[in-house]
Amino acid sequence: MEPHLEGRVVALMQTRHAAELAALVERHGGVPVAAPCLREAAVEDAAPLDAALHELAGAPLDLAIFQTGVGTDRLLAAAAAAGIEEAVLGRLAGAVVLARGPKPLTVLLRHRIRVDRRTPEPHTTAEVVDLVEADLGGRRVMLQHYGSPNVDLAALLRARGADLVEISTYHWRLPHDTGPIRSFLVRLEAGELDLTVFTSASQVDNLFHVAEVEGVDDRLAGWLAANTEVAAVGPVCAAALRARGVPVRIEPARPKMVPLVRALCEHVAAARAAGPR
Repeated sequence: MEPHLEGRVVALMQTRHAAELAALVERHGGVPVAAPCLREAAVEDAAPLDAALHELAGAPLDLAIFQTGVGTDRLLAAAAAAGIEEAVLGRLAGAVVLARGPKPLTVLLRHRIRVDRRTPEPHTTAEVVDLVEADLGGRRVMLQHYGSPNVDLAALLRARGADLVEISTYHWRLPHDTGPIRSFLVRLEAGELDLTVFTSASQVDNLFHVAEVEGVDDRLAGWLAANTEVAAVGPVCAAALRARGVPVRIEPARPKMVPLVRALCEHVAAARAAGPR
């Protein structure tokens, strides 16, 4: 029998691929409520990006670490716009290329860039670190950041001796319209949301930021713990929630949308089988 959400109201913090996730929830009998907490925005000042790209193109490279698909795409597009695409591709051809997860891997392969190392699931910083040499002394390393800098990884690479080139092509910001987030907070307080799904740590940060603006940040963790069942797509997201004092009840074995929705269904089925508490 197909797993089913049995009419549960499911709040979704997702922005990218939000429609696909909502459709999956509906297909499994849930009622999705959109409360997108993230917006991808191009870097406001293009000068640091341009300088980093020219630094990347200006000398041989030993290791290149790509962390996101959208960031990889934007990096290559920015290099083309700056007229140094061939130089950047040449540096990558001479380096060991590491892809963190399937999204940057897809973009790199689409651009016919050889990928030497691929992280296993769950594609966290720990898996990246496992694929990097312990001694990077005298080696030039490029680190492509996601929407917020991975300061822990950057610090570790420098501690191992890397001459680090950091590249940020976009930032994560709040959506222009935070009305759905505020509506989510009202419904969460009222206990109207059965399940709440987070798919990135930055969604957690932004939700608590809006709660602070609304004057309810001191109550948000309690509402998430008592008034809904919280799901996290993977360990990084789950850690961000637990750091805020929010218990994570649901976490899929694989950090992808389909296993996530299946985990929601299994949680609902287990709760029904257990009966009233």
